[in-house]
Amino acid sequence: MSVFEGSPIIKVSGLTRRYGDLTALNRASFSVGRGELFGYLGPNGAGKTTTINILCGLLDRHAGEATICGIDVERDPVAVKQRIGLAPEESNLYPELSCRRNLEYLGELYGLSRTARRAKAGELLGLFDLAEKEETPFRALSRGMKRRVTVAAALVHSPEVVFLDEPTAGLDVPSAQGLRALIRDINQAGTTIFLTTHNLVEAQALCDRVLILVKGKVVAEGTTKEIQKRVEKARTLSVEFSGDVAAGLLRSACSAIQSTSCVQGVWHLKVCDTHTALTQVVSFAERENLHILEVSTTAASLEEAFLTILEDAPSSSRGDGV
Repeated sequence: MSVFEGSPIIKVSGLTRRYGDLTALNRASFSVGRGELFGYLGPNGAGKTTTINILCGLLDRHAGEATICGIDVERDPVAVKQRIGLAPEESNLYPELSCRRNLEYLGELYGLSRTARRAKAGELLGLFDLAEKEETPFRALSRGMKRRVTVAAALVHSPEVVFLDEPTAGLDVPSAQGLRALIRDINQAGTTIFLTTHNLVEAQALCDRVLILVKGKVVAEGTTKEIQKRVEKARTLSVEFSGDVAAGLLRSACSAIQSTSCVQGVWHLKVCDTHTALTQVVSFAERENLHILEVSTTAASLEEAFLTILEDAPSSSRGDGV
C-alpha cells in the first residue's frame, strides 16, 4: 500500500479566517497523506502563513475544520503540538545559546529526559553536519547554518509532521542544495513535510504533490505533472531554419506563436498549441523556401504553469489574502 493511502495525516475542510474586512482564507480544503512531502504554494498575500499558524495552533479559525493525526487543532492544540514541528522563516531560537543548548532546551520543553534530549541533540547535530559548531552561539552562525539549526530544532521531539516555511530563502546555492538533501532524507525516513516556498524549481524537485493558493482560495492541487498538464498547450518550440528569418514575418504567419526570441540562430517560440504551431511553422518554411534543420519542444515548467494559473485565476480569488 502506498504511504499516501488511507486516512490523511492533515485534513482541512472549508477553512476560513478573516482579519476585519479582509478574508485571508476562503473555505480552503485539502488533505496531506502520511509520509508525503507536500508543497503549499502561492504568491505573497495568498494566505500561506495564516494556514500554517492555524494548523500549528497559533491562530483561531473562523469557520471550517482542521485536524492533524485525527486531532482537531483548535480543540486540543497541546496534543497537536506534541505531534508537529515548525521551522519558521524567521528563526525563533535563542541567539545567546549554543547550537547544542538550543536543541537540548527545546527537548526539555517537550518533556524529554536529560539523557534523551542530550542523545537527540547529538543525533541532530551529526545529521545536519553541525557537530563542529555545537558550542557556537546561534547568533555567530552563518545564515545557512542558522537555517540548519532551525530545521533541526523542529525535529527534537521526533514529530510526525514538520512545517517548513521558506527553509532555503536567502541561502547561497551550495547551502540551499545541502538543506534540500536533508529535507528529502527526513521525509524518506517517514516524517510528513508541509513545505512553503517561493522557489518553484525547489518545489518541483522535492514535492510529491503541490497546492496553489491565491488570495485565500485553492485554485490548483495535484502532482507537479498534473499541474503542468493543466497548461500543457503552453510550450516552447525551438526551431533552427536553414536561412535568415524576420521575427515579424514569422509571427504574422503563425498565429499560434505568442512570443519569439532568437539565440545563436535558434528560434525559441512560446506557443499556445504545439500541433497548430508546428503545422504553421512547416507551412511558413515551405513558403519561404527554408529547411527546418532542427526542432524540439519543451513542456511548461512548474514555474510557468504556476504563473499561467495565477493569470487565469478568477478575479474573486484575487481580492484578499494574508
